[in-house]
Order: sequence, then structure tokens, then C-alpha cells
Amino acid sequence: MLTALSLRDFAIAEQLELSFGPGLTVITGETGAGKSILIGALQLLLGGRASERVIRAGASRALLEAQFSLADEPEIAAIATERGFELEEGVLVVRRSIGRNGARRIWINGSLATVADLRAVAAPLVDLSTQHQQNRLLDKATHLELLDRMAGLLDDRKNYADAYSNWRDEVREYDDLRSKQQQQAERRDYLTFCVDEIEAAATRPGEIEELDTEARKLRAADELVRASLGANSALMDDGGARDLIAPLSRDLARAAEADPALGLLANRLDEVVALVDDLASDLERYAQRVDVDPRLLQEKEERLDLLLGLARKYGGSEEALHERVDAMRAELAREGQDASRLEQLERDLPAMETAVRQQALVLRTARQEAAGGIGDGVEAVIGQLGMEKARFAADVQPLPDDRLGPDGADRVQFVLASNPGEPAHPLTEVASGGELSRVLLGLKRACADADPVSVCVYDEVDAGLSGTTGVVLGRFLRELGDRQQVLCISHLPQVAAAAHQHIHVSKRVVMASDDTERTVSEALTLGETDRRDELARMLGGGPADATAAAHALQLMSQQRGIVAQA
Repeated sequence: MLTALSLRDFAIAEQLELSFGPGLTVITGETGAGKSILIGALQLLLGGRASERVIRAGASRALLEAQFSLADEPEIAAIATERGFELEEGVLVVRRSIGRNGARRIWINGSLATVADLRAVAAPLVDLSTQHQQNRLLDKATHLELLDRMAGLLDDRKNYADAYSNWRDEVREYDDLRSKQQQQAERRDYLTFCVDEIEAAATRPGEIEELDTEARKLRAADELVRASLGANSALMDDGGARDLIAPLSRDLARAAEADPALGLLANRLDEVVALVDDLASDLERYAQRVDVDPRLLQEKEERLDLLLGLARKYGGSEEALHERVDAMRAELAREGQDASRLEQLERDLPAMETAVRQQALVLRTARQEAAGGIGDGVEAVIGQLGMEKARFAADVQPLPDDRLGPDGADRVQFVLASNPGEPAHPLTEVASGGELSRVLLGLKRACADADPVSVCVYDEVDAGLSGTTGVVLGRFLRELGDRQQVLCISHLPQVAAAAHQHIHVSKRVVMASDDTERTVSEALTLGETDRRDELARMLGGGPADATAAAHALQLMSQQRGIVAQA
């Protein structure tokens, strides 16, 4: 429930402080006095777009504040808490500052907040029925949502929307995979050829270096044999190195008998002789092991040429070759997974579509059943408001070509036959402004049970009404006020007389500090005497008009004592 509204330097309001109670609050005043200022302020406090044009002339900023009681709104209280706003005794205070220098600030219970926070926490508390909402009735795109809201089908609609979204995601994935598969057929063939070519070579890391070493050895085989045998001959043939060193070793050994120090050197020379023997043997064995095989050399060179060619073709080096083939194998594996996924989707999609269509049919049946009751409910309201012969219906039809959409398989259009014998036509073609306001009131009444809100605000809902119809409207709004808080801007005394609380808005001209005249708006909650006088004015008289005053008192008694049954 809205408990208080405070405005400072907003539009032509210099300072307004209003308190609100339960039931029906009617706001009246002369045309241009600023009644719509209250609606504009609420729109901003609920998350509407701010503009510096709303700042009062001569002021640097506008400041707006609203206070709500969340005693009966546990879900909204939970949302506020989840967003980090602490509540004390179930009170929600939203505040908004709009500066002429472009500065914008929002607070919720003293903590800085965002427009998104306002829309999440405050907006669900208030239903604003303005001329804009009447115009929305002329947009048939809104009719399906309104029907679902009034029929209490929002949860069913969300469940369908989730299933539809999942199905469409799978369809899009299937289409993407099909397109990808067709586009990449040549790519897949190319990758398969490349991998087969590389795998046929059965290469392994480091093989090119090994082959290069082996081929170079085979090419130099004759030279290696000649060199090793030549060295062996130089060491071991007659007159070779061993023949020269061995006698010297014996001579040193004999001479060392006279000097032990020379014995050490003699031993070292013996080691040289032994080393020559070992080296000569190793050289001979090496020469015997060297392959001098032209056929083997040819095999090694052919294999090396193959691997070098593959390396040049697929990356420029042996390392790059192996990285490339691994990447191509991975890509082919992914394509294999895509193919498997495509097969799975081909199996699953028909069943998914069938399930979504079944949900759509269930939703259609519920909408068609609800449409009749909503039509009756709207007719009951507009019938009391001077449209006794009018017929209203929510026409539910399948989408063309049995199509499924994100909201179901239906399209809904509100139709109205204003007079007996006339066919029903879309509201856009037949409804006047006054009729639209009454139809909107009927729809809001239908919403009250299925989707109740804390506060209902009506702006100019009495357009085109007067007399007895105005009396019925006043009673009807008072009856709504017994169910929920209702704020209504009205020009009808019959509506004002039904209020639980009456606020009068007026304007006056004041002298500003710069010696210029400024118009300011003021609002006052009326007591019983002031209410009588305001009603007398609205009836065309005034405080001094006894007849108008008596009529006002009679009207107040009448509207308070009778509650319409809707």
C-alpha cells in the first residue's frame, strides 16, 4: 500500500506532502491545477525515464519520495532483501533526485539503487491505468498477454515458453549442423586425405634426424672404411707406430732399474703401447661394421625424401608436421561428434515438437475457456457503466499455417459490438475514448482476482461519463477500494463522493525571489466540510449555494452507503 508521497520542485509543485490510507482515494481539482503531476511522479518512482524538463522553473533539482507498506507483500519484501535493501517494520521508501546538471540519484531505504532496482521492487506494487494504457488496448499485440494475465495463465505460459525456447534452440543447432556438414564436405575429404597420407608414412618424432644421420654415414661408407683401416695399418703394420714404441718401452724398463723415477715413465709408455693395441683393434672392428650397401642407402634416402616432403607440405618442420596431423585428427573427431549430435537431434526433434504442440494446445484450451468468463466479466462492468447492450469478447484464433510462436499457437484480439445487431469488430475500429476507458476498467476488474496488485491508479477513467453512469462508476471504484488501494483522478462529483479519502489539487501564483510570478501547485486532504464544498463546486455551485451543498451531502451519503456488486 502507498502510504505517503512527497514532491519538491517537481513540475509546478514546489512542496507537496501527501498521506494515503486504504480504500479509494479520489484526486480532484480544476483543469491544469496539476493533478497529473502525482501520476507523473509515481511513474518516475516506479522506474520511468527521467528528464530535466520535470524540474520546477528556477530550481536546480527535483526530489521525489514515496513510502509503501509491504505488510501484505511478502514476495516484494523478499525481492528487496535479495537486492540488499534492508526493511524496517515492512516499510519501503523509494527516493529519486533529478538534477538540472544531469545528475541522477536513486535511493531505496537509504541505499543507492538503480532504475532496474525500482522496476524490480517498486513497480510491481502499482498498476497505473492511464491514457497510454487505454491506447495499448488498440494494439492487438498486447491482447494475448492481457488475456493470459486475466486468466491466471502466466505460469503456464512461462512453462510453454521455456519448452518452446529449448525446442527452437535444438532446431537452430540442427540447422547449423546441417549447414556446416554440407559446407564442410570438401573440407572433411581434404582432412581425411591429409591424415591418411601422413599416417601411411607412419612417421615418428625424431625420425628425420635419425634418417639424415644414417644416410650421411652410408654415403661416406667407402671413405670411413679406408680411413679406419689406414689408421689401423699405420699403427700395426711393420715399421708402424707399435713397432717404434714397443722397443722404447723395453729400453726404459731396463734403464729404470738404476732410477725408480724413470720407472714411472716406463710404465706410462707401456700404457701407450696397450692403448695402441686397443685402438688398432677398435679401428679394425669399426671398418668391419660399416655398411657399404647401395640398396640400403637408396631406401634411407627415399624414406628421408618422403618425410621431408611431408614436413614441407604440412608446416615446414617435423615438429610442425606432427602438430598439424594432431590438429586435423581433432577436427575430424569434432566433425564425428557433430555427425553423432546431428543423428541424435534427428531422432529427438519430432518428439520435442510434438510435446511443445501439445503444451500449446493445452494453453489454447485454457485461453478459450477463460475468454468466455472474461468476456462476461467485462460486459458486467461496462453494462453498469452505460453500455448495457454492448458485447465484448476475447477472440482466440490459431496462428496461420499451424505455426508455433514463443507465446503459443494463438493470436488474441479484443472485439466489441457497441450496439445490438452490429457485428463485433476490433476495438481499434469501433471503440471511442469513453468506451475504451470503460473496457479498460472492466479488464482491470478481471485482473484484480487473477493478478492483484497493492495499488491501482486510474487517470481520467471517467472520460465520457456523467449522471447515473457516474454514480455507478463511483460505487464500482469504492467496491474495488474495499479489495485493494485505489487512487483515481476524476472530474465527476459522483466518483469523488464515493471516496474514502479526497485530495484536492489547486494552483496559485506566487512571487519568486527574482520578482517574477510563478505558478505553484498545492494539494490538500479534505475534511468533511471541505469535501462537501468541493463536491458542490464540482456540481456547479459553491460553498454559498445551499442547493448544491445539500446535493453534495446527499451524494456523499448515497455513494458511501451503497456498494455495487460486480
